[in-house]
Amino acid sequence: MKTKENVLRVLGIIAGCALLVILASSVEKRDFGYRVEEINVEIENAFENFFVDESDVMELIMQNENDSILGDGFTPVSLKEVEERIESHSFVKEAEVYRDLKGHLVVKARQNKPVARLMGTQGKNAYIAETGELLPVSSKYTARVPVITGRYTEKLMAIKSVKEEEYAQKIYTLINFINNHKFWSMQIGQIDINSKGYVVMYPQVGDQRLEFGYAEDIEKKFKKLEIFFKQIMPTKGWNTYSKVNVEYKDQIICD
Repeated sequence: MKTKENVLRVLGIIAGCALLVILASSVEKRDFGYRVEEINVEIENAFENFFVDESDVMELIMQNENDSILGDGFTPVSLKEVEERIESHSFVKEAEVYRDLKGHLVVKARQNKPVARLMGTQGKNAYIAETGELLPVSSKYTARVPVITGRYTEKLMAIKSVKEEEYAQKIYTLINFINNHKFWSMQIGQIDINSKGYVVMYPQVGDQRLEFGYAEDIEKKFKKLEIFFKQIMPTKGWNTYSKVNVEYKDQIICD
C-alpha cells in the first residue's frame, strides 16, 4: 500500500509541476489590459553597437496611443505584437517581451551587427549585417567596419540580402574572413570591387594597392598577403612597393 501511495504522490507532484509550467508560459505570453507600472528595457550586445537605444524601443512599444501597456486603459495588448513592433526596427535582430514576477514588463532586444559598409558611386550608403541582410545607415552611430567601394556596390544595394546572389555570397565570405582575423581586421580598411567583381584592397595605414583578384581561394591569398606584410615589407622597407598582386597561384608580384 505504501508503495502505491508513494507512486501516486510522486505522480501527483509531477502533474502539479507540469501544470504550473503550462500556466506560467501561458501567463507570460497572454494578452493583457491592465496597468503596467514599469517597463525594463535591455539592449543586448550594446557594447558592440549603438544603433538602438532604450528610447527607440520605448517609442516602438508605445506607438499606438490606444494601448494600455502603461496607464489605465482596458484594451488588451499582445506581447507577441509588441515583439513584432520592436523587431520592425532595422537594427533589431530579435526581441523578447515578457512579464516578471513583479508584474513589470521586461523587454530584451538584440541588435543587428553590421560587418561592412557599402559606399555607392551615386552617394548611396548601406550596411551589410552579420545575417547577410542590407541595413540602412544610421545618424546615431557609425560602425567601424571595412568600407566597400566600387561599381559592384550598385549590385549589392539592389538586393535585400547577399544570399540572393552567388557572387555576393563570396564577397560576404571575404568580409567575414577579414573580420574574424584580428590581424586583417586591423589592416584592411577598404575593399574596392569593380563591376566584374575584381577585388582590390587598401590597408588602414599606407597606400599600397593589394590586388586580390576575384573572391575565391581566399585563405590561400591571405597567406600570401601575410608573407608580404610580415616578411617582405619589414625587409625591403614599408615604402618600397606600392602594389602587390596575389591573384595568381603560388605567386606574389610586388611593384
